[in-house]
Amino acid sequence: MSAVAALALTGWSGWSYARAASEEDLAYGKARDTVLEQGSAHVARLNSIDGTQVREGLREWRAAATGPLLDELRRTGERSGKVLQQDGTSTRATVTEAAVTALDTRAGTATLIAALRVEATPRGGEATTDRKRFEAGLARTADGWKIDALTALPVGAP
Repeated sequence: MSAVAALALTGWSGWSYARAASEEDLAYGKARDTVLEQGSAHVARLNSIDGTQVREGLREWRAAATGPLLDELRRTGERSGKVLQQDGTSTRATVTEAAVTALDTRAGTATLIAALRVEATPRGGEATTDRKRFEAGLARTADGWKIDALTALPVGAP
């Protein structure tokens, strides 16, 4: 009888371990998808602004940021706002490709790389399109994942 009990316990332990591992994998996959979705949206937001509504655009930038990047946006906001208002250029960024390159769910940190198409329209001028790439550091906050560092990466020739 004890051999049967030992075999049953071993089987149950193996099943329990496999179930826990797959639940962890599922949770990790969901976290990765959330980072990809929120991070991509924030990278696009931080590269977009309506030249006629600069204050609102800067508010949206701050809403996408946390940590050192948010501190920088707060520190330079007034000066940047004046320059952007005078320039009047509007930009609209679209993420064309993105990937999560690192994710630590316990620490609440992640890294994302993204390729963007940025359409810039100067006041009274014609729109131009540019390609850009960024690496974004993200931190989990009470409001979701936000960008705490944004670094431009070189883009190869078309």
